[in-house]
Amino acid sequence: MSDLITTKLAYMASPKSVLDYGRNHGVHWAADSFLDFSIDTERLLLRACQMEDADALTALMTPEISKWVAAWPTPLSQQDTESILRNNIEAMQQGAVFAAVVVAKDSSDIIGWCKLDIAGDCAELGYWIGEEYQRQGFAMELLQGAIDFAFSQLDVVSVRAGAQVANTASLALLAKIGMTRDGIEAVWAPARQRYEDCEFWSLRAPDKGLSDD
Repeated sequence: MSDLITTKLAYMASPKSVLDYGRNHGVHWAADSFLDFSIDTERLLLRACQMEDADALTALMTPEISKWVAAWPTPLSQQDTESILRNNIEAMQQGAVFAAVVVAKDSSDIIGWCKLDIAGDCAELGYWIGEEYQRQGFAMELLQGAIDFAFSQLDVVSVRAGAQVANTASLALLAKIGMTRDGIEAVWAPARQRYEDCEFWSLRAPDKGLSDD
């Protein structure tokens, strides 16, 4: 039987901002397995990806998006997208990731991608939003919903995310949602077959920080 968890949140720019987001907005999720997971925010549905999503994702990938993400090349063929989806679906079946398409509720259009890689008590978050749908607050909304989901449903202790050092807009967003800068790491980008310097930020679950002495 599926669990249904509903959280009322509200955004305050602090380490608790993600868990407090949405006093006026509901965040809902329900699942039996990773393949059934979904995250429901005010304007977005983040649902587990399916092979049928290949056309929409292929159409969204542009050079401007691809240059900032590691695994999505451009030009992106249908076969490339199907391979990405197949690998992520297999990883979800093994409980290693939650890979989702981002759906705009008002149009039911797929507008982006979100992925949580799970390793022990930590989840690493990656995402992108199609060019046409940027500068509308969708990135902030999906980050807040996905991080709250990771803490409350996946029961991880921390969530981290990174961006290329030149991607100042994404790095500013990570700071805005209350993350703390960890440092710079070289990350292999299969889309360009090279290592790229990325700046990583992290956030600990408010009730899972270091215990007081």
